[in-house]
Amino acid sequence: MKEFHIISTGNSLLTNAQKAGVFPERKTSEEDYWRSLLENPQEINSLVEFLKSAPYKHSAEMNTFLRITQGKPKELIEVYLFGTKTASNELCRVAIEKFLKDSGYAIYTPYEISGYFWEAKYYDPSYALDRFKLGISELVDRLIYIAKKKQKENYKVFFNPTGGLKAHVIATALVGIITDCEIYYMNEEFHEVVFLPKLFYIPKGKELELLKKLSSKRVVRYEEYEILEKEYSEEIERLEIYGLIGRLPDEFQKTLWITNKGLLFIHEQS
Repeated sequence: MKEFHIISTGNSLLTNAQKAGVFPERKTSEEDYWRSLLENPQEINSLVEFLKSAPYKHSAEMNTFLRITQGKPKELIEVYLFGTKTASNELCRVAIEKFLKDSGYAIYTPYEISGYFWEAKYYDPSYALDRFKLGISELVDRLIYIAKKKQKENYKVFFNPTGGLKAHVIATALVGIITDCEIYYMNEEFHEVVFLPKLFYIPKGKELELLKKLSSKRVVRYEEYEILEKEYSEEIERLEIYGLIGRLPDEFQKTLWITNKGLLFIHEQS
């Protein structure tokens, strides 16, 4: 089966290269310096060669990814790397992408939403925070879109939140849960790659009863909505929180429906 790995990418490769003396000790916030390296093919190649010399050791992201894909046909595996819109992180991603291509993996390169932009630091703090929140929200939407797109193309989709900005790690795991994909990361205590268990709310009792009713009709409106709301008010609240149903409670557009997530659950129960 074809696999698609969505990987949150941090700066571990660059940090390890600095420790090894491949690059000087400079702060990742020195944007102009890292941009100059990013524009220099020789510097990029130095980082790629450093990664190739010990990929498990030199990159946290590759340490997990390569363990999961070991022994699998590389031609059936596609990778999407995302990170922050900073020169230091772009340098890491460019090097990892080249390493993966040279190793025989395919790279997915749609237009990018990073969830973080280094330019924000030059703005008023409150504006920068709002921009950051908007970026993370757009990132979550984009990752959901990509995951669903690849699932429709019959890929098994994996999320790897091992590296990157904390907000990216959270977003990666969240989208993996929402889209019911496999999520793996490096457990620091056991020094092993582990998969998160399925973090999915299991409907029961009247919740399950309501889902079955909605699965046969998909959408109910107006008077039928009001009847169900009276009988299942608490169940509707819980199922909506977990994304199994959706609703428009507006007086003139009262609508209740089962989501694809809810339909998937009912289908697996039958």
